[in-house]
Amino acid sequence: MLCLTEMITKRSILHSHPIYLRVEVCPYCNLRCPGCLLGGLNMSESNPDHRKSGAMKYEVFKDSIKDFIPYLFRVWLYDEGEPLLNKDIYKILYYLNKNNVGTCVSSNFSFPMSNDNLEELINSGLQHLIISVDGATQESYSQYRIGGNLNLVLSNIQRLQSLLNQKKNKHLKVEIQFLEFDHNKSDREQMCKIAKELGVWRLTIIEGCSVDGIDVKQVITKEKKYNKGCYEIWLGTTINSIGELGTCDYGEDFGIPNIGMAKDYRIGKLRNHKSLIQLRKSFGERSIPLHDICQNCFYSIK
Repeated sequence: MLCLTEMITKRSILHSHPIYLRVEVCPYCNLRCPGCLLGGLNMSESNPDHRKSGAMKYEVFKDSIKDFIPYLFRVWLYDEGEPLLNKDIYKILYYLNKNNVGTCVSSNFSFPMSNDNLEELINSGLQHLIISVDGATQESYSQYRIGGNLNLVLSNIQRLQSLLNQKKNKHLKVEIQFLEFDHNKSDREQMCKIAKELGVWRLTIIEGCSVDGIDVKQVITKEKKYNKGCYEIWLGTTINSIGELGTCDYGEDFGIPNIGMAKDYRIGKLRNHKSLIQLRKSFGERSIPLHDICQNCFYSIK
């Protein structure tokens, strides 16, 4: 309640702590989607150097998250990479579940998954699994999910759903996410049918996408930005694969420097780092201009 109140009243110096985290447990991927920083040829040069360091280790994760655990509602264990390629992902999920923290993973699911792997995923305590399926045929699917295998993805989902039903597991919700582009609009009806046949929890269709990234088809004025605010710099924060704490998910990828190591969050008083104070002030005080990156960020309209 304190965290939400401070966001609504646009306080710049906070007494609360983040209730959401986004943690990049794996900075690489098996696919090359053109709208992603890892796959897009025009965007790859802007990738931060930390993404060359490999997947986040379990001990790094625990050290990075220790100060946040008492306050967390949910952790998103993904960013640009494929989180299930991290061999420590099941231990990470189990650790969060043991500490009563909700979890969400977003995956392309386009790699071999044995029944043992799927059992581990279920037993880890994962609550929400988002699987990207952007086409009802291999032809339309692979136009964006370059290197992906639609039949493999659907087979993995089918076997996962079968195991969930056998175990009568009700805590893991499986969601199919369909990014709708001009080239796959005609697949919408078939995608609904596939999702129903698989018996997933829900199908989410995100309209207005382009292969170069999600295209927000509305003009976001500065006035609207001020009024909407930014949930990330009040409610959450982001941790990259080497344990660095950022101001927000969008900021690290597009040029706002990280503010320190997450393991030093409390002793370094990073919740009220000068960069974050300035960003919050820009949404609350009209005399302070919005950061250029904030003006271009689409998160504030969510």
